[in-house]
Amino acid sequence: MKKRILMMLVIGSLLSACGYVGWQNVPMGYGYNNPPGDQLASNGQQIYFTATDQSGNYISYMGGPAFVSMMMGSYLTCASCHGNDGHGGTHYMHMIVMDAPAINYDALIEMKQEDSGGMPNDYSLDDLRGAVVEGHDTAGEQLDQNMPRWQMSYDDLADLLAFLKTLP
Repeated sequence: MKKRILMMLVIGSLLSACGYVGWQNVPMGYGYNNPPGDQLASNGQQIYFTATDQSGNYISYMGGPAFVSMMMGSYLTCASCHGNDGHGGTHYMHMIVMDAPAINYDALIEMKQEDSGGMPNDYSLDDLRGAVVEGHDTAGEQLDQNMPRWQMSYDDLADLLAFLKTLP
């Protein structure tokens, strides 16, 4: 077990020193220095993978996982924690363990159904705003401190939700 933890620390350090972006294999080169709309089909997809909108505006946040400050040459995006496919996962870095939930649309509906006793069959823009901007789930419970509080417009949130609906 100690060997495995040590190996994860070494690999994590090497990846961060080489400029690895996030936990998942976010396409290299995607970042807020890219030209607006570069290689990404929609504004929602651009936001998810780069934390910028298609006008090139960086979407700022507060809080979030402590590992981001430890990673040289990286920045936080939705895909950093929730993965390219929105399926989330457990991440290990510098002795920090973080569980990111799945956020593809089916998973969001399932979370909302759990919060409400199984009734709703949709996940609204206001639900997403509560999680992403205000930091609470659909039942009003505070989300984990690892979830950043993004400062996003309703238009960007709507585009992000539309993109999440496309994830399998």
